[in-house]
Amino acid sequence: MDIAIIWNALEARGDWAIVSEDLALDNPLRSAVMVSLFTDRVAPEQPSASDQAVGITPPGNAANSGLRDRRGWWGDAFADLSIGSRLWQLRRAIKVGEKAVLLELEQIIREALDWLIDDGVVSKIDVATAWSMVSANTAEFSVSLWEPTAAQPQTFLFSWAWEGL
Repeated sequence: MDIAIIWNALEARGDWAIVSEDLALDNPLRSAVMVSLFTDRVAPEQPSASDQAVGITPPGNAANSGLRDRRGWWGDAFADLSIGSRLWQLRRAIKVGEKAVLLELEQIIREALDWLIDDGVVSKIDVATAWSMVSANTAEFSVSLWEPTAAQPQTFLFSWAWEGL
């Protein structure tokens, strides 16, 4: 078991759950997914072509001079692999058509969770993304993780909302 992380959608942040004045426990795979997806990974100096296709621009250029922060955890400066995801960069995304942002969202999710395969925690990751039927500025996504000895995946459902779409 691992410490339970509860996501507060209104504040867009996670927090540890407390039960009977003690830290609550949860599925360790779920906790790993929560940290991997909802911790800010440092943005690359130069966005990829798919980043640029949805309007994600390099930090600190004239068009977004107020957005110089590349975020991330300071400890990543000394690590071979950054933790977290670049979901936060989607706040700068522009909805162009129906699929570009969803494809970028899937790529960002996979990038954040690849370490689970590299470390042998899971053998396969399936990601599905879709626009919410309830809110136009919200994408919904599922992450199915196949543990090496499991007959069925563990599936986790999330949503991500942002401004500017």
